[in-house]
Amino acid sequence: MTSEARQTEGARAPFAAFVGLWAALLTAPFAAPLRAAETRAQPANAEAAYLPRAGAYVLQRIQRAPEAQLLDAEGRAAQLSAYTRGAVTALAFFYAQCVDPAGCPLAWSTFETVARDANDDPLLKSRLRLIFASLDPEHDTPNVMRLLQSGENEADKIPWAFLTSRSLSELSPLIAQMGQDIAFEADQAGRRSGAINHMLKIFLIDPDGWVREIYSAAFLTPENLLNDARTLAMEFPEASNAAAAR
Repeated sequence: MTSEARQTEGARAPFAAFVGLWAALLTAPFAAPLRAAETRAQPANAEAAYLPRAGAYVLQRIQRAPEAQLLDAEGRAAQLSAYTRGAVTALAFFYAQCVDPAGCPLAWSTFETVARDANDDPLLKSRLRLIFASLDPEHDTPNVMRLLQSGENEADKIPWAFLTSRSLSELSPLIAQMGQDIAFEADQAGRRSGAINHMLKIFLIDPDGWVREIYSAAFLTPENLLNDARTLAMEFPEASNAAAAR
């Protein structure tokens, strides 16, 4: 097994406590990596019962999703706009070795719940797209992204793309424009110790490329994200997630 395969398998370990994924997975060198009718007639749970009806409110434009050249899971150059236009898109920045329970594992478990529920929702199944973009291009290579993506994309399910970049210097303008601050932990010798400190942010983007909501760990739930995604899907009935599907 290659080192990338070992990293990818280990990447799911912290999520076992959240979503019951694989157990007893391998770990990577730094640390144990990281590893939803047109509308529903009844709320899925108590949280959803307190949400406004989808489509009964307006999500304001916050900012344009910037353009950036990244790499897809096959190592091909990929314009971010190919993934943030045309569909209702949820975008999260992550890195595969993240173990902060209020960080990437929370985003991952939320996306898995959203993907499952959206796949059963005719309003969202053909309109919602999920994107994970890596903050750690040094270790999250296209091979790692491909293995992660293959584990989350089955036939006839909503697309969930995993993107990386060639280098941190190429990624930096994007995360700066998105307000995604990061800092690398270092040892006494100044060498990176593995952790990337960052505040979890998930961006909900409309088919025209406008960020319409930003979720932090304090306000992120699958129900909130699904409700807002349905609201945008009603606003953009022509939206389609087929274009960027790989």
